[in-house]
Amino acid sequence: RRELPDGGARPNAAQFKQLVVTALRELHGEVGAALPVDVLTYEEKTLSAILRVISSGLVKLWSALTLLGSYQNRTCAFRVLQTSPFLLALSGNSRELVL
Repeated sequence: RRELPDGGARPNAAQFKQLVVTALRELHGEVGAALPVDVLTYEEKTLSAILRVISSGLVKLWSALTLLGSYQNRTCAFRVLQTSPFLLALSGNSRELVL
């Protein structure tokens, strides 16, 4: 999830994907930018997304997003809420399950 403390512009899905690629390029160069990352879902209202990356690229993606500090000359931060090797595990939180 992306955090905008000063209420800056909210990127659309294409801009969000470009932001991820830019973060990878800034930290890991062209090799990082070539890492296959898919934006499976993106909610512009909450700035939340589900990203898919191969397991060997998880550390590169996570570090690039964590160290990115600005978007369009405004401060921002990414917060990783959950990771999983299984997409189904990201669909809900078992701790909030009501039986």
